[in-house]
Amino acid sequence: MEYQTKMEFALKLGYSGEQVETVLNKLGAAALINDVLAELVRLGNKTEPESQTSTSTTAPVSRAPCVKEAVSPEVSLEDESVDTFDNLRPIVIDGSNVAMSHGNKETFSCRGIQLAVEWFREKGHKDITVFVPAWRKEQSRPDALITGSKANLWLDASQLLSCLMYF
Repeated sequence: MEYQTKMEFALKLGYSGEQVETVLNKLGAAALINDVLAELVRLGNKTEPESQTSTSTTAPVSRAPCVKEAVSPEVSLEDESVDTFDNLRPIVIDGSNVAMSHGNKETFSCRGIQLAVEWFREKGHKDITVFVPAWRKEQSRPDALITGSKANLWLDASQLLSCLMYF
C-alpha cells in the first residue's frame, strides 16, 4: 500500500492527518498497514487522556470501535481496568445471530437475547441496543421456528434495553 492510500485509509477510520503523518514518518512509507494501525492505536491511547483533560475548544479525535479490537492483549487488559460502571461503552447486539446461536442454528431463541442482555446488565451496562429482523415479531412458522417469544415480549416491555430495534 502506498503512502497516500495508507493516509486515506487511516483518515476514514477517524484518525487526524497529523497522527497519520507522525506514524508514517516514524515507521516509513513502506510499513505494513497492520503496523501503521497498531502504532495509531498506541498513539491514540497515549493522547486520549490528555485530550479529555484539555481546556481547549477542539474536540477529541474519535476512533472507529473496530480498531480497538485489533489491539494487543496488553492494551486491552489496561482498558478493562480503567472502565468503571460510569465509563462503559454502549452495547449493540446482533439479536438474530445471538438467538440463532442459542437455538443451535435450528430455532430463533429469544431467550438467548434475554440472556445476553442480562449478562451485560450484570456487568453494569445501561445503554444496550438489540437489532432483530422485523419478521421475527410474527408468529413462528415451520420453516422459521421461534422459541421463547415471551422473552422477546419481556425485552420489548422492559426498561433493560435502551432500544429493541426491528429492521
